[in-house]
Amino acid sequence: MNYFIMQTDERITFHKNLDYSQPEFRKKEPFVTFSEFDENDRCPDFFSGRSLFDTYFCVTDRLKEILEVYSSTLQVVPFFLTDKKYRSQLVCWNINLPVEECIYLEGRIHESPRFFLNGTNEQQYIVCVVNEKAHYLIVSLELAENILRRQLYGIRFMP
Repeated sequence: MNYFIMQTDERITFHKNLDYSQPEFRKKEPFVTFSEFDENDRCPDFFSGRSLFDTYFCVTDRLKEILEVYSSTLQVVPFFLTDKKYRSQLVCWNINLPVEECIYLEGRIHESPRFFLNGTNEQQYIVCVVNEKAHYLIVSLELAENILRRQLYGIRFMP
């Protein structure tokens, strides 16, 4: 089965000023966080951020519904992304997956990293893997195609 790294499209600046160092991101309870955006800004369906050694993967309702179908181990925590001037508010979801063991093979310069899952014969559609300090969401070809058919915004897939 082919797998892809799911990434945020770096051309989108909507989520860049979000403060991931808030302790609420680590908790498993709903919370409110503030950012600067206009009501006309389009929120990407997938965005991620880092704080120290933690990586947070955030999705919208549309993507959350798809991911829940493909993963029984997916844990989601809602948060309310609110404009600092209270012009609008969006419901987003902080998703958590158990980290899978994998082998990481470093490619040549300008090549995508290559991961191989260890010891599992079971078909997995979405997994979280760690390479040194970076976390990655790895999705199967089937899940990537499903996401692409829905024309979700702000998602890139790297082989």
